[in-house]
Amino acid sequence: MKFGLYGLVLAGLVGGTVAWADSGKSVQLRIDGQIQKVHTSASDVRGVLKAAGITVGAHDIVAPELTAPVGNGGEIVVHRGHLLHLSVNGKAEDVWVNADTVDEALAQLGYDRRVFVSISRSKRLDTGSTALTIATPKHITITADGKTRQAVVAGPTVSQALTQAGVNLKLGDRTSASPKSAITEKQVIKVQRVSYRTSVENVSIPFSTVQQQDTSALVGTTNIVKPGVNGSNRVTFQLVYLDGVLVGKVARQSIPLSKPVNQIVQVGTKQAPSFVTTATGNQKIAADMLVSRGWGEDQFSCLVSLWTKESGWRTDAANPSGAYGIPQSLPGDKMASVGADWQTNPATQITWGLNYIAGVYGTPCAAWGHSQATNWY
Repeated sequence: MKFGLYGLVLAGLVGGTVAWADSGKSVQLRIDGQIQKVHTSASDVRGVLKAAGITVGAHDIVAPELTAPVGNGGEIVVHRGHLLHLSVNGKAEDVWVNADTVDEALAQLGYDRRVFVSISRSKRLDTGSTALTIATPKHITITADGKTRQAVVAGPTVSQALTQAGVNLKLGDRTSASPKSAITEKQVIKVQRVSYRTSVENVSIPFSTVQQQDTSALVGTTNIVKPGVNGSNRVTFQLVYLDGVLVGKVARQSIPLSKPVNQIVQVGTKQAPSFVTTATGNQKIAADMLVSRGWGEDQFSCLVSLWTKESGWRTDAANPSGAYGIPQSLPGDKMASVGADWQTNPATQITWGLNYIAGVYGTPCAAWGHSQATNWY
């Protein structure tokens, strides 16, 4: 489309009357709704307009036509052509209209009053160009606040479309499409409401564990010298809800209530004797216990011989005399002093047996020597 100015209305003529030196007819000019009178001796429309200094452009409409005769008291109507730079649903287009206002221009272009227009409909069009954004109504579906509804809106953006449909967005609310994006026909827009709450909770702070080497304890053994104690903080959280469902929890303030106390653990670094590492089964349990009592490999060898003779190291070894278990306690329920599981747990039986040996004979080798001499211990 051609772009430019098509004619100027002389400033001295707009809204006023021009008197010419020679006598002639009086003609009324109506240019884009503005009226002025001209005294002229011109015989046709072209001459009257020329006498008034009015230039007609290619997109202007003149009535009557330029060659039509004009009599005294006649009227000439000029509708200027106005260039519109349109953006219709995002598509750019240049058109010429012969209208005085934006509203008239829309009517000439066939748009009804439901369309969205970027500037006031009452704005008068000047002789220059005018940029105009038009958005036609769209059928959309909106899901918000637990309800789904259909609406016919012009938008042109998602945010404006929601407002037109009576759905107002609050700070933080989320939409399935960007609020600034253009709406499309049959678009489905989902709105999720964001709300915030606060909660105050006492939160436990785990203690740390500090390890200390113990050269007197075997590798793999540990001993808690000082138990750890958890600390606590009073924490204020901001809770984030999406459509009433908790989706986020952010700590905003933390006030210390008590500090955690470190747990101190001694870790054995002493290498175990060979008889401990090579022993298996119930004998391995016994070997570990002997080391913790300070007895060496010689005592272990005696213990192996003693209890191999007595029970074969079986937890369920039973004698008609009433002796029972690995150490052949007589009666067997004496071992209940160590644990209620004395009938099945080898550790319980071995602990009782070593306590018995230490209390009666002092060492396993002394007990073994007595067994060899008397056939019992």
